[in-house]
Amino acid sequence: MRYRHLFMFLLVIGCGENHIVQRAADDYFPLREGYWWRYAGENDTVLVEVEPKDTLLEIECFPVSYNGMPKYLAKHAGSISQYVIRTHNVAGDDYTIIEDFVVRIELPLVVGNTHHHVLADSVSVAGHSIQARHEFIGQVVGYDFESAYGDVYEVSITTIRSFSIDGTALADTGEVTEYYAPGVGMVRFRDGTAEYELIVYNIP
Repeated sequence: MRYRHLFMFLLVIGCGENHIVQRAADDYFPLREGYWWRYAGENDTVLVEVEPKDTLLEIECFPVSYNGMPKYLAKHAGSISQYVIRTHNVAGDDYTIIEDFVVRIELPLVVGNTHHHVLADSVSVAGHSIQARHEFIGQVVGYDFESAYGDVYEVSITTIRSFSIDGTALADTGEVTEYYAPGVGMVRFRDGTAEYELIVYNIP
């Protein structure tokens, strides 16, 4: 009797681990040229399109445009990273303060996982100390099974951008919650003003 209970326990644990492995292996971020998704909010729509591959800082990435505004995303085994650059113009010349890819979402998606990635640097121009900082703070809040998509993960991301000259600082913070499904990608998102639902998409 004890052996049967032990077998059942190991079977349940094994199936749970296999389910986790299966979900981790699914592609929640399908990035291919020509893929697109259209989302509807209460008052407007957002078209997200994957443009042809580009290379920045010798890293292959995809420009992903949101109604024509591109974000450059690089997909790795352990993360989705976003290209970040911050410049400052002095007397007609642009000076780069920070430039690199910063982890936006860690992979695989594991409920409860939190991450905090920072890009920061400073330059001295004409006797002035100029500093910039870009932060992504993320958390995999949870997941729910949805009949239309399967296991949908909820990911919360806070973006903090700060800039200072000679100690005088300015900062702004943005928050977004994104929901990802296997083989589809983002099926809805919510920012500080509205919530958008996926209504149609093209993934050949």
